[in-house]
Amino acid sequence: LHKVAVGLLNKLIDQYPDLEDLREKIIESMLRYMRTPSFLMRFASSGKVINSEWLRASFATTDYSGSSLTNILNDFLSFLNNRKENRMEYIEALRSIQPGGIRAADVTEAYANDEAPEDHENMVMPNVRLCYGQTKQETRLKLMKTFNTPFFPDILITSSVMAEGVDLHLNCRHIIHHDLSWNPSTLEQRTGRVDRIGAKAERCGQPIKVYLPYLSETQDEKMYRVVTERERWFNIIMGDNYKVDAMSVDKYAERVPLPEELSRELAFRLEIAFKACSL
Repeated sequence: LHKVAVGLLNKLIDQYPDLEDLREKIIESMLRYMRTPSFLMRFASSGKVINSEWLRASFATTDYSGSSLTNILNDFLSFLNNRKENRMEYIEALRSIQPGGIRAADVTEAYANDEAPEDHENMVMPNVRLCYGQTKQETRLKLMKTFNTPFFPDILITSSVMAEGVDLHLNCRHIIHHDLSWNPSTLEQRTGRVDRIGAKAERCGQPIKVYLPYLSETQDEKMYRVVTERERWFNIIMGDNYKVDAMSVDKYAERVPLPEELSRELAFRLEIAFKACSL
């Protein structure tokens, strides 16, 4: 099966002559992914016999986004082909990230010092990574690069350190806001990390899935109701589904500015008018 897989991957890379010098390293990263549970769950054919035909069928299998493994790998190779200046950074980042399904003895080597949990020696880690305030800048950059590939990590759990100013859109269209906000624009900013030009959602023609989980009958539920209500009122007043992703902001910037005097005239008067009266 190894020879068959290498042959299939070589055929894909043959389409990109500029990647010839990196062929061996790229194939190594792809093969590491194909040995993970993630690959088996998404693309492995359901056939009972594991042979070369089973492997070829896996390359034609589509995931939940409707993209086949062949198309996903081609997109990644095209991405590298267009990144002449820093393509090596992505490859080296992939080679330094340990995929999921590893043995407990390998956990220490799989994580940077600032990533490994205290009880890491007894854990078998899934294909998940955490990024927060204490994560080193070098580790953050590595995680951003690898998360933008179709390989690993599958899930990136992050605090506000990646809420703004970073791109996580190339291979992700699902986002879960575990930490809600009173301001709907804050949630839009976070969602904007995966809602950008050239995003996976745009390429595969599938919507971005946004989830807002909360605990019922707690402050979380109150916050959820308030923020969704504010968003509805904003849409009613503005007559638009306001977005803060890069493409939408560029469009807003091109609009003719609304005169300040006119904006005051058009503003809603929501205060209650009182009249003084004598008895």
